[in-house]
Amino acid sequence: MTIEIREEITKNGVYKIGRSEIKINENIDNPYVPDSQFYLPVGDDLEKTAWAVSKGLPVILIGETGVGKTLLVRHLAQMTNNGFRRVNLNGMTTVDEFVGKLMINEKGTYWVNGILIDAMESGDWLLIDEINACLPEIAFCLHSLLDDDKMIVLTEYDGRIIKPHPNFRVFASMNPNEDRRYAGTKALNEALLDRFPVSIRMGYLPYEIEVDVVMNQSGNMDKQLVGKMVNVANDVREAIENEKIFCTFSTRRLIDWARMSESFSASESAISTIYGKINEFDAKVIEDIIDNYF
Repeated sequence: MTIEIREEITKNGVYKIGRSEIKINENIDNPYVPDSQFYLPVGDDLEKTAWAVSKGLPVILIGETGVGKTLLVRHLAQMTNNGFRRVNLNGMTTVDEFVGKLMINEKGTYWVNGILIDAMESGDWLLIDEINACLPEIAFCLHSLLDDDKMIVLTEYDGRIIKPHPNFRVFASMNPNEDRRYAGTKALNEALLDRFPVSIRMGYLPYEIEVDVVMNQSGNMDKQLVGKMVNVANDVREAIENEKIFCTFSTRRLIDWARMSESFSASESAISTIYGKINEFDAKVIEDIIDNYF
């Protein structure tokens, strides 16, 4: 199957990709608008996400670590001039951090917004990372936010109802939990998953496109070298799929490896960017694969 790179157009205050278009935010003073970053809109993941944004619908992105879930949302926010916030739910993130909490000083008690309420009121986009690691009480808050009435009630404060700014959008991301390779994650509650009308499964990039992405994001423009690295990654991913090893080998890891390989050999760079992150058995298997190419 051929996977094409979609054309992005910004014209007359509108961002358009494929069959989707979003009005560009006119606010020019938002410090949370991301900086431009190299991104290739491959396939229809970005197009479908843009469609959901145009309809005000929440989106959940599912895929291995480092396949570009966060980058996709950040890129779309940058192209449409929207603020981008990200919160990582690591299993220890509390409701106080996420929604807000009461504080006290010499004048008495006062409320401090968490990142969710801040983003809702300011109209920024919020990416909830690792949503399948969230605590039940955070999931309960999200149920309320993702329902049709889209609101949060500050029951711990004054019972105030928070309704989101029209520009507010919510995204979630998670690693697949089917093979249990990601510690601390679990299957996402069906009731919560069902509140995301759009679910997008993201995979690794095709060979030529991944080479291009790694070169541009690492700064290492040695195409022959980077091509061998991507071949290594694909061999490792095949070994993972066949359950010969149980680590991951993401595009992000490739970028780190290629960046360091501008100054050190590929084999030397792998010691610091690959082997140190995985167990000894997996490292030995990957070392043998690398030795086949370098």
